[in-house]
Amino acid sequence: MTNTVLTHQMIAREAADVFMEAAPFLKSINRGRESEFGSNIGGYKPGDTVTIKIPPTGAVYDGATFAGGGSAPAFSESSVSLQLSNQKHIPLTFTAKEKVLNITDFRERILKPQITTLASYVEADLIATATKLTPNLVGVPGTTPSTIKSFQQARQALQKNLCPSDPRTCLISSEANVELVDTSRGLFNPIKEVSNMFTTGAIGSAIGADWYECVNLASITNGSKVASVTVSGGSQTGSSLLVGGVSNGDTFKKGQVFTIANVHDVHPLTGTAYTSLRQFTITADTTASGSTVSLPIYPAITTSAPNQTVDASPANSAAITFVGSASTAYTQSLMYHRDAFTAAFAPLPILASCEGYTFSGNGFSIRVMTFGNGQSDTESTRVDVLYGLAAVRGIHACRITQ
Repeated sequence: MTNTVLTHQMIAREAADVFMEAAPFLKSINRGRESEFGSNIGGYKPGDTVTIKIPPTGAVYDGATFAGGGSAPAFSESSVSLQLSNQKHIPLTFTAKEKVLNITDFRERILKPQITTLASYVEADLIATATKLTPNLVGVPGTTPSTIKSFQQARQALQKNLCPSDPRTCLISSEANVELVDTSRGLFNPIKEVSNMFTTGAIGSAIGADWYECVNLASITNGSKVASVTVSGGSQTGSSLLVGGVSNGDTFKKGQVFTIANVHDVHPLTGTAYTSLRQFTITADTTASGSTVSLPIYPAITTSAPNQTVDASPANSAAITFVGSASTAYTQSLMYHRDAFTAAFAPLPILASCEGYTFSGNGFSIRVMTFGNGQSDTESTRVDVLYGLAAVRGIHACRITQ
């Protein structure tokens, strides 16, 4: 191949390809929200947000009388905010000689190691965010799953929450992969898309999901208080829960999972109670400053249609049971549907007095920008991504703890 001077556009396109090859999680979730940022390519910055509407489930009535003789419930969409909360970049330095490498040499020798590192950091951040917003959890804390049963239980959790059957993905830890080797020799079928075999960690398809070994899985650490916590005040509903049995300084960490005595999971459409307790996740780090503390939770406690989540609100003094031990970290594999989460990569502008190119395509944006320092007679290049993630239907995902 004839050598040519590499342009910012060529570098940005190659960087996008390398990034996606190294990021199986990013390839497997919804990225369609990028279009909502496209009209303001010159103005996005960390902290900007877009609102995502979530259609409600319907209410069903018996008999011929409209709405059972009453009024039809108002159509009310819920929403989540996707915030562009993270900007990450890598700094690069190219010599004149490196700028005339052919694109294959440049990709392998210079670009791939750097972009793979960037992709690893970004993916780890996205997976951690998604995991903490996932309330469903199976497995035994402190024990790496050694059979397929734990993953079948994760599939069951998705089924009970009426998660669509396709496409689903399962990211597993290296430890779990080792334990499953003997029991899963005949389990995996070829992955559905041949192109996915070129994605880092691709294993195959099983129990309705495409599987990947992932070294960027989240390790979720519990707060300092997990025992003797109770509900403080009956008939609570909504996305926060006041609890007691705490003391000043007790901490609760984002991503902790708990159940409440006699508060059961329900069929999302009919409201029929299951025998299993509803699991909740804490959505923000919280520290007690007295004998009670309000915990932000997902899903919200909703006792009637539409979007019913539980069969009854918790009783006063109902016992709360947390998963795992206090101040202990647990690695979590993750099974999920593509639309459980959505990520957006917003296009960043090329700044004044700089040269560069912003590549945008297939729900992904990456900027390559060069700037010079006349005083030191040097030139620097940076590769940036600006992104955020939101859980649209976090109940369509399930963690497998170890």
